Amino acid sequence: MRNRTIARELAIKALYQLDLCGDDIISDIDTFCKESAEKPDIYSFAMSLISGCRSHIKEIDEKISSVTEHWELRRMAIIDKNILRLGVYELLHRNDIPPKVSINEAIELAKKYSTKNSGTFVNGILDKIYTQYGNGKLLKDANSISIQQVIPEIDYGNADLHVHTNYSDGTMTPEAVVDEAIRLGISTISITDHDTVDGVVAACKYGQGKNLNIIPGLELSSYLSPSEVHILGYFIDIHNVSLQKILKLSQEDRSKRIYAIAEKLRNLNIDIDPQEIFTLAGKGSPGRMHVAETIWKHGYCNTIQESFWKYIGDNGPAYVPKKTLTPQQAIELIRDAGGVSVLAHPGLTQRDHVIEDLVKYGLQGIEIYYPSHTPQTVTKYLGIAKKYDLAITGGSDFHGERKLDTPIAKVTVPGDLVSKLRKRCRSQ
Repeated sequence: MRNRTIARELAIKALYQLDLCGDDIISDIDTFCKESAEKPDIYSFAMSLISGCRSHIKEIDEKISSVTEHWELRRMAIIDKNILRLGVYELLHRNDIPPKVSINEAIELAKKYSTKNSGTFVNGILDKIYTQYGNGKLLKDANSISIQQVIPEIDYGNADLHVHTNYSDGTMTPEAVVDEAIRLGISTISITDHDTVDGVVAACKYGQGKNLNIIPGLELSSYLSPSEVHILGYFIDIHNVSLQKILKLSQEDRSKRIYAIAEKLRNLNIDIDPQEIFTLAGKGSPGRMHVAETIWKHGYCNTIQESFWKYIGDNGPAYVPKKTLTPQQAIELIRDAGGVSVLAHPGLTQRDHVIEDLVKYGLQGIEIYYPSHTPQTVTKYLGIAKKYDLAITGGSDFHGERKLDTPIAKVTVPGDLVSKLRKRCRSQ
């Protein structure tokens, strides 16, 4: 049996279990594929199929529903449904697999794992989808034609592309963030928690069927001496294996960093228990904002913001950099997860001299519209965006009660900028 055929069988077993149990078992799926695959390339191809299929599942299901006149997706056998999903993903999102191969492999999977009539059923559906959405569009020129040409345009409306939840250092749950965005009447948000996508998962699950576009994102902390450079990632594949591994490592580094910051604070006669910081962070990523709030709660400063800039800001005496990634690694990680990388709040970072190098690494955008950016700052970065052909983004950097002066939608960007950003994505 060919390696890719074996990988497809692993993928369909995994997709079946994910459909039954949900994304909470994604780490178990990774272990299953790793243990079941005889060769590294089998494991790699299986995981690329699983992560790709799951990241495009909403669009894939829409495509299947559009060509099935008498079969609702929810009425299909789970195995048939996921064989179709895998086939559609290959047909519309993989230029490296001939369409005939994708369809024939799906038929064989149906014959092996489903009923005697499933092969004919799968063949008919995939043939319709390829004829309607793939033939003459995506696959006519695999080297130059983008999947954008077969994805319907989305009206993103007004968008806030920088929103944090309590899965990092915000104070509102993903569900509360979704409700608040809808209440405020904006059309699109991106959850960009620090070094985690758990809040994205919760928000997307809760937001299904609601009048709000939710773009999967994150904000990666990278280090370039002497301080951090934050890189935003948009339209990422949140199930990407490499991304998940780095995020796990990043969480471990964050915990070590809290202990190092607490030690520096003690040398400044500020006695803070690291465990109190972890308790405050809860299920979120422990970070400097949690430290700042703890300092404030103990009365060492009058506000959280004063605590931050006085002690643990980039130039503060208790600052400890987070060194998990370099900016180049962060940009490449986002790219490999199918997303588009954006330099966060350059007016705060004040590292304009590194932008040219970031562009060489693959940076695709720059956050220009930001609460603390003055009109002069905006003008300056618009010029830089034009010079380096960078996409333009913006957002509120919402953190809930930790930044009371920056509510959701304090800063928004028009939908056409979001569409342009999306077109920069490798997998979109």
